Amino acid sequence: MTGKEKKSVDEAIERMVDETEEGLSAVKESLAKAHTAMDGARSSMQDAGGRTRPRSADVAERTRAYLEDAGRYLAEAKDGITRLAARARQQAEILYAKAREQYEILSARARELYGRFKEKMAEVDLKEKGEKVLAYIRENPGKSILIALAVGFVVGYVSRPRD
Repeated sequence: MTGKEKKSVDEAIERMVDETEEGLSAVKESLAKAHTAMDGARSSMQDAGGRTRPRSADVAERTRAYLEDAGRYLAEAKDGITRLAARARQQAEILYAKAREQYEILSARARELYGRFKEKMAEVDLKEKGEKVLAYIRENPGKSILIALAVGFVVGYVSRPRD
């Protein structure tokens, strides 16, 4: 994945987060308004207790208005949440498609590299290489021992635990 592609995915995620925060703020505001309207309705109904019939009709009308406002604000909140969910799904599908595309590119590249590696390994005759090593050891026993000691020292030095 190149820096440009990664940046675009990061930017898409940041954009999605910003949009979600804005949408959630609007939903929160609508819910707060609905809560305020419900409190107004509750207050109106409490004021209606013990009132005369003509006054009760006025209180009932105010309560109905508060409840209508609450319903409208709740509908706004529902619409906001629906829009957020649709946008999140759309962004998730876009990001999934990009990730899938990158996966397929990397997968094809890995298969290609594996095929090349397999071909190279098929070309190398390990038995022949082993025979060459044994012939070198027979011809140069002193050098072979010194090389083995040096390799053993390096491996031991590298693999020992550090304090």
